[in-house]
Amino acid sequence: MHYGPVPRRRPERWTFTVGGACEGGGEQTFSFAQLAGLPTHEVVADMHCASGWSAVDERWSGPLARDVVELAPPCSDAEHVLVFAEYGYSATVRLEDLMSARTLLATHHDGAPLDDERGGPLRLILPHLYTWKGPKWLRGWNYLTAVERGFWEERGYHLRGDAWREERYSYQE
Repeated sequence: MHYGPVPRRRPERWTFTVGGACEGGGEQTFSFAQLAGLPTHEVVADMHCASGWSAVDERWSGPLARDVVELAPPCSDAEHVLVFAEYGYSATVRLEDLMSARTLLATHHDGAPLDDERGGPLRLILPHLYTWKGPKWLRGWNYLTAVERGFWEERGYHLRGDAWREERYSYQE
């Protein structure tokens, strides 16, 4: 499931940008090769959709999101990030959730490179949050000092989206 058509993969044009309230004040841009060169980790986790379905024991691998945060750190008063992907899709994520030891910038699924339909070349995996928080075709994030709502959050979904607490809708905040 996804919003919009599956984008055509163009590795030579693909970049990942970290911006917003950065410690240094400016944006940093990474190529796929730079991100793929970071240490790789594997996470086996369930995926939960706010619509009610779950997929159990999904095996993902790639660099930890916190490794990228360390390369491009936020300013001290940033508490959230607005992650963004192709076609203007975005999701609000707490910086604390992005820094989790289980949050991946997935490049592989079940040992194979992430295919386009699953979000290749890069997908954000936040195992404890609903899937709308981890967009396919991830292109970067902006650190926030004030909360902004992403695509689904603007449409009534929960700001945090913790799957184990069943935080689906904004009226639950």
